[in-house]
Amino acid sequence: MNMNNELDAAFSDLLAARCTPDVVRLIDSGNSAGTNTLWQHLEDSGFLDALVPEDQGGAGLALRDVLGLVQACGQHALPLPFAETMAARAVCALAGQAAPIGPVALDAVARWLPADTLRTLQATLNAGLIAGAGTRVLQLSLDHAQQRVQFGKPIGSFQAVQHQLAVMAEQASSARMAAQLAFSSFTHLPQPLLAAMAMTVAGEAANTLVSGSHAVHGAIGITAEYELQLYTRRLLAWRTAAGSPAYWSQQVAAHWLQAGGCDTVNFALHAFEQAAT
Repeated sequence: MNMNNELDAAFSDLLAARCTPDVVRLIDSGNSAGTNTLWQHLEDSGFLDALVPEDQGGAGLALRDVLGLVQACGQHALPLPFAETMAARAVCALAGQAAPIGPVALDAVARWLPADTLRTLQATLNAGLIAGAGTRVLQLSLDHAQQRVQFGKPIGSFQAVQHQLAVMAEQASSARMAAQLAFSSFTHLPQPLLAAMAMTVAGEAANTLVSGSHAVHGAIGITAEYELQLYTRRLLAWRTAAGSPAYWSQQVAAHWLQAGGCDTVNFALHAFEQAAT
């Protein structure tokens, strides 16, 4: 197992133990004790300093190394801004500033990043969160389709449900690939074009995953006692938190025009060349 896999597995195990659906519901209800306890576990783990340079007490990782951490936040519906705080600490460290105490939104470091860069970073983090939550939503839907019986058969045996699940699987895969694209940077900041491409895809995938999962689950999916709504509410929030998919597709078009309106193949090569720099 390589270092990234070990890192991802350790963080996922931490969230599996400490960020259960019951804890998520507790924090969503405004319980400050639950918030403080979970945040202390995250603080003690050291993962929040993953992007901080080694000579400043961090792990010195780049965006490409922490995608698994951000996806795990989505997979466990983490109700605290771990990804944003991790990124904010890196921005502060590289600006020679002390990091804010406790959980923060990226707006807390707005003075040290241009507005467009800040928005692009938020979009990248959201793409990773969508990828993680999308994987979980798909699994919940597959499990439900195998367990729910109608007319003497699991509903997963019906062609209409199978089609819905197939579309969801395609979109979940698209979201994961989009996140990989956004997180391909060797620094703590993403490439604007790649982030725009990623959120265009991930944002649309989120919408399809939400509608598809609730169609498969029926009324039970929106009940407070059931897990699904913990994820779908967040998917809908993340898909527009830094701009709608339409906004990000416009940014892709702007980059295309800047590249001289080149053909699609050359434009794709241009995007991957940016990822390598």
